[in-house]
Amino acid sequence: MESPPPPGEKRPIASVIVSTYENRHGLSLVLSGLARQEASGFELLVADDGSGPETAELAFAFARSASFPVRHLWQPDEGVRKGRILNRAIEAAAADLLIFLDGDCVPSPAFVAKHVSLAQPRRYLSGSTVLLGAEASRALAPSDVARGALDGLRTCRPGNRRWRRLVAAAIPGVADLFDRRLARTPVGFHGGNASLARSDAVAIGGFDERLARREDKDFGRRLRAAGIDGISVRYRIPVWHVHHERAYLTEALREESRALAEANAAADGTVTAHGLATPDRGLS
Repeated sequence: MESPPPPGEKRPIASVIVSTYENRHGLSLVLSGLARQEASGFELLVADDGSGPETAELAFAFARSASFPVRHLWQPDEGVRKGRILNRAIEAAAADLLIFLDGDCVPSPAFVAKHVSLAQPRRYLSGSTVLLGAEASRALAPSDVARGALDGLRTCRPGNRRWRRLVAAAIPGVADLFDRRLARTPVGFHGGNASLARSDAVAIGGFDERLARREDKDFGRRLRAAGIDGISVRYRIPVWHVHHERAYLTEALREESRALAEANAAADGTVTAHGLATPDRGLS
């Protein structure tokens, strides 16, 4: 699954990049959501930041039944290196449009189709999440996602945060109105649910691989500095975030990333020197 499509093969309409690390339950739910997509002709790249063999086994099993190409990209577990594996996925992507989805964010059936239909030149789309509570997250199974347990307004419960976004999305015209209002201020890049042209990601050097946190915020800031502004799809394309613990994100890592991100912002650059096309890994 790691080799790119053969030369001359029809280009996918989008490359969906799902980042994951040691969260088999969450990834199984995400894959179940991707299996229900209304769109066809896209590819999936599972960007794995050093998970154990269970994640690879899950990806390979899913690939055998999926109606679209699936590739599992893996790197050794040497700390939080999400930016590096995302850059590797950008390099490997065969499509002109990249759609980013975290391995704990379950998409609706219209997820890929909406990102494709709303894409604009030199713009990125940035969506949002509906936060499933801990109890609902633990109880949710891939078979539940497959039968539509998250569809419509079924998750509008007090234990699930931000569920009012689903109400807005269900009323014709309201989601568009709310997203237009958000466009009055700079729209951040939320990598758990976002899309942009591959060429735009390459133009700014991809993600800063030094950042264990705030890599999305830094990425979005550099895009906007390069004249690539964001479009909110918070209400038009919500996804469901599955609760899980992140013990690997220590306070020291958070503080280090904060300081690096602030230094990057102060420098006000557009292209990172710590991303794509680094000396040890050229861009294909």
